[in-house]
Amino acid sequence: MDLIGGYLLIVLILFIANISLFMGNLKLSNIRLGTISIFTLIILFAMINISGYLTDSLAFLENYFSYFFIMLSVLVFLTFVYYFRKNDLKFSIASIGVLLIISIVCLSSQSSLSLFDSTLYSLFGCLTLFLVYQITKFLFHAKREYPVIIGEYVSLFSILLFILGLTYDSTRYLDYNSFTPFLILTPTYKLIYIIIGIIVVIIAGLLYNENKGGSA
Repeated sequence: MDLIGGYLLIVLILFIANISLFMGNLKLSNIRLGTISIFTLIILFAMINISGYLTDSLAFLENYFSYFFIMLSVLVFLTFVYYFRKNDLKFSIASIGVLLIISIVCLSSQSSLSLFDSTLYSLFGCLTLFLVYQITKFLFHAKREYPVIIGEYVSLFSILLFILGLTYDSTRYLDYNSFTPFLILTPTYKLIYIIIGIIVVIIAGLLYNENKGGSA
């Protein structure tokens, strides 16, 4: 698996899991969920393979993926903030869906996936959508409110995308014959940015819980 193909698989699964968590509010039947999952498989397969024809047109992205992941992390977190404030489920799902499409097009165009790989990726996406939605049925019975659970996932998802952005250039030029740990690969100032980002998310979570407690 090439590096970009690996990033694509991670982003694909996490984005679809995010969409499934939002869909947990819709109370879908298994038949409708299965139909949506199969439709997702077909769309993913088509998009991944069609994006391969855009390799030359989007070749400039190869040098900007670090900024691309950081931008994604910010947009994903802002989507949840909007969902929390406006409770607009359809817009939130649509926003995450658009970000997923952009990610697939950009990453697939610069990867070297085979037909088998694209089929496997699409299948992973389909299964993720179906299985995560099934898990949401149990999450509604958790002690934490369901929007809080979504917020925790989105926060961690944003942090991961942020880390991918900060470490992309180091990983890109890594000599895999002499692999070294993450802390050695990543410059100290980037680790500081990661720590600051985590602290900001923790503070935002505390303020969120406080507001929920006050409104109760």
